Amino acid sequence: MIRNVERTVHLLGIGLFVWLLAAPLAAEENPAPRMRGKLWVNPVDFQECARESAFALGDPITLTGNGLQPGDAVVVTFEQGDAVREIARGKANAQGAISIRSQIPADAIAGTEARIHATVQTGADAPTGNSFVLNSAPLQLFPDSRDSDGDGIKDMCDNCPNLASTDLMDSDGDGLGDPCDPCPTDPDNGTTSNGVCADGNTNPNVPLPQPTH
Repeated sequence: MIRNVERTVHLLGIGLFVWLLAAPLAAEENPAPRMRGKLWVNPVDFQECARESAFALGDPITLTGNGLQPGDAVVVTFEQGDAVREIARGKANAQGAISIRSQIPADAIAGTEARIHATVQTGADAPTGNSFVLNSAPLQLFPDSRDSDGDGIKDMCDNCPNLASTDLMDSDGDGLGDPCDPCPTDPDNGTTSNGVCADGNTNPNVPLPQPTH
């Protein structure tokens, strides 16, 4: 009986030893998932804008985020489609936050969604697969920063780019500013109510598109 207990204890000890040896190998084969946080992309120069994520090609930007360890080195990459390129590097401050100056690549593709990532480096040259990474929201890219209607608000920020107005209010959230929206409080603009504003709130300055039969 005692010998059987000793043998069981011995086998359990061997099993524990093997498990302790295998655990680091399993961790290497299955690295911890990448931790993610928010990366804020801000224009260097303040501009009144209805779209928080709108930028022109070549625009200077400031990238901010937090949740890192003090002194963490980060590499900033610009991703559009399958193309990824490095656009900046920096380090987290004593509070684990970053503030890095860069710019939207001038040769990026306007009209195609893009994102920016700031990834903590653990090696000498590049980020690893299990690094902490800050991700931006999808960015809307415009070819330039023109102001077609001359109202002081750039087209990329203007929800009425062809009607001079400093009012960026969009009551129904349909992407059209109230001054150029035929139905300021009907996001369907009459398309679901026989060509009339669903709530009767019609903009007298903007013709309402009529349904085609």
